[in-house]
Amino acid sequence: MESDGVLESELLDVTGIDLARLEALPDAVLRASLRRILAEDLEMPDQYAAFQSSL
Repeated sequence: MESDGVLESELLDVTGIDLARLEALPDAVLRASLRRILAEDLEMPDQYAAFQSSL
């Protein structure tokens, strides 16, 4: 199946990062990334995702 577009995600991909190195990162690094993501989200307030389950 061919993809028509590129999937973009704001999730942090840590699969190639040693958890000890990730823990050693300064809080400012992750905080700056979260601020950027939240600022971009405020620019597009009508976009959302939802899921309901009847289970």
